[in-house]
Amino acid sequence: MKNNRYIYRVASVFIIIFICVGAYLGYFTAVESKKIVMNPYNKRLDHLEAEVVRGNIYDAQGVLLATSEEGGRNYPYGSTYAHAIGYVGHGKVGVEAMANVELLYPDYHAKALLNYAFAGEKFKGHDVYLTLDHTLQEAAQKGLDGRKGAAIVLEPRTGKIRAMYATPGFNPNKISVNWDNLTQDTEESPLLNRATQGLYPPGSTFKILTTIAYLEEKGDVAFNFEYDCKGSITKDNHQIKCNNGKAHGVVNLESAFAKSCNTYFVELTDQVPIAKLKQVADKLLFNQELPVKVEYKKSQFSLNANSSSFDKLITYIGQGETLVSPLHLAMIGSILYNDGVLMVPYMIDYSLDTRGEIALKNLPEYQGTYLDEKTCSTLKSLMTKVVTEGTGNRLYRKDMLIGGKTGTAQNETSKDHSLFVGFVEPKDTKKESLVLAVVVEQGGQGAKALDVSQTIIEAYAQR
Repeated sequence: MKNNRYIYRVASVFIIIFICVGAYLGYFTAVESKKIVMNPYNKRLDHLEAEVVRGNIYDAQGVLLATSEEGGRNYPYGSTYAHAIGYVGHGKVGVEAMANVELLYPDYHAKALLNYAFAGEKFKGHDVYLTLDHTLQEAAQKGLDGRKGAAIVLEPRTGKIRAMYATPGFNPNKISVNWDNLTQDTEESPLLNRATQGLYPPGSTFKILTTIAYLEEKGDVAFNFEYDCKGSITKDNHQIKCNNGKAHGVVNLESAFAKSCNTYFVELTDQVPIAKLKQVADKLLFNQELPVKVEYKKSQFSLNANSSSFDKLITYIGQGETLVSPLHLAMIGSILYNDGVLMVPYMIDYSLDTRGEIALKNLPEYQGTYLDEKTCSTLKSLMTKVVTEGTGNRLYRKDMLIGGKTGTAQNETSKDHSLFVGFVEPKDTKKESLVLAVVVEQGGQGAKALDVSQTIIEAYAQR
């Protein structure tokens, strides 16, 4: 009897193992096999690409952005979508890599099989439609006008990426011809997608985080604190100035945020502990993976209890070693506009097979709640004041509610970088609200980022 029980136990273990292996194989076959087979690093794709015409790529309105022609891939708008769409040849990047499964997935229906067997026609991959809006993409390109930098536009309620533009760029139609020059150009770095992989000091846009930390630390009492700005402040033997040494006079949280008063926020170092500011930075995804499928670099926040007093002072106003990408900045703006909720940013909307039927459909995806609704409401109000009576007043429009935060990031080697992050809420409820983040390298004093933002907003208003 004991031997029988032992045999039963061993048999049970093997049966469980067999069931687990079977379940995994079933899952792999049903869910993962397509991804594995179609992975861009799979060498078998080299043979498949000889049999399949790569599908087309369109924007949200049906504008053709990439197609296959005799001799290779063609990108009708050249550098306009260089970083977002990417390229084929010397590997694949951008949408060409992310949507590789669909673009190369053949439909083996009867007509296609007959055409392949008797007429020598290649199979055709699925066409892919993006969330990108050609009007906004061209506006971002026009606004940046060849300057180094990036602009990204999101729909906060859905996570759809409506524009992603970076410059300097390149012509993806000539990627093979120019490859050596592109890879060796370390000064311009044209292959770098600055919208997602560029890391910049946030400048005064970081005052958003300092304000959140202050509000969470003090509550409603935060609005009671006033400070008389003389244009500069000396703390721990370090002098910090406001822009051009301008004296703002007596300011509170609302007016200091609108005028981007450095001395007020330096004074907050006595009221907001480093640990609290770090907690907010961690909560808003600094030093962490971002929930996106595009290639990106992590934003950095390094202030801690061992940091010098000078590092502490400048970190609270967005200088120092803190670095952020335009994508991450736009995601923070989306959290604020969306009452604390972040929807996963995405760029691939759906795909159609050769019969015009939907093969893939991506839906808005909830990522998480990062801030409470009251804090977000307060920040949105403060950001609106920036546009109605503060440093971003050139963006004011009667037909839209616009809020944001300007920033000027010091650049030791040249002119300061110019930044803006903000939201646009149209009075026409048929339109989705937008969040945008803009960085212009060496743009100086925030002005150029506002120019780019204004160009995007005007294009959006006229659609």
